[in-house]
Amino acid sequence: MSVLSRCLGVVLVLAGVAGCRGEAPAAAADGRLTVIAAGGLVEPAGEERVIIPQVSGRLSKVLIAEGDAVRAGQLIAEIENSEYRAALAAADAEVQRREAELARLRNGARVEEIAAADAARAEAAALERQALAERDRREDLVRSKLIAAETAQQARAQAEAAVARRARADADLALLRAGARAEDVAAATAAVAAARAERDRAQALVEKSQIYAPIDGHVLKRDLSEGETVVALSPLPLARIGNLTKRYVRADIDELDIGRIREGQVATIVSDAFPQQQFAGKVVRVSQRMGRRNSISGDPAEKQDAKILEALIELDGTPPLPIGLRVDVRIAAG
Repeated sequence: MSVLSRCLGVVLVLAGVAGCRGEAPAAAADGRLTVIAAGGLVEPAGEERVIIPQVSGRLSKVLIAEGDAVRAGQLIAEIENSEYRAALAAADAEVQRREAELARLRNGARVEEIAAADAARAEAAALERQALAERDRREDLVRSKLIAAETAQQARAQAEAAVARRARADADLALLRAGARAEDVAAATAAVAAARAERDRAQALVEKSQIYAPIDGHVLKRDLSEGETVVALSPLPLARIGNLTKRYVRADIDELDIGRIREGQVATIVSDAFPQQQFAGKVVRVSQRMGRRNSISGDPAEKQDAKILEALIELDGTPPLPIGLRVDVRIAAG
């Protein structure tokens, strides 16, 4: 078949696709239809989501299989987390203890404690008066030479001890009535904050051990099974999830064609995996940044480092193209 015949065949295909959609194909100024050829990859709506665990450990539960439908927020796997849960329980208990200490400082002494301290002070004051009186009596007897000086000395020591006990009782009562110092409350408040931060860290580890689906969709592939060990942020994911309600093709538009690509242009998709079949679509988004080629054909003559512009093509209906399939794209352009 000649080059002219092949080009005419592509033109007729694109004209037929456009006619089915009720649209006229784009044409050049002289009325001829031009075509942008590109390679592309099939992807789900919203792109494929690769699920990679954030913590290492043994998979104790894997609740999905390939092809399963999942909902956003659904638990799909769990990493062994008994140590994380124990650490969380200990951290929660520490928070409660620190909060109780802070509350005690802020509330001050109870009425009963103040009453007991007041009674202890009154008792100490009574003993002080008794000791002082006994001291004075013995000193009079010493001056009258009725008792030995050592006996008076013993009374003086007992009186000094009674005075000290009464002073300590006064201080204890005053301390209870004054309440906690500002710096003690500040230190207790900081201790509560530190305990809560540790609890939040332990809670985060428990949550990271439970893996949830990020979107509504289907499990495209499951790479790991129950009982296997996962490594945090490893290149090997747990699973891949995609929304299959719509399929798209991400096409690599060559640098020489980027001036002709537009949103709304009609596209035809073909693949060696589906011979004699063509799938229609429409350009719905054109990237604003050049990048590296995504679709690699394996042709040694193909420039691997060529800069391309991505164009996203929405496919009509629900074609049977698997996610990740390399396809050939033909876009009708004026």
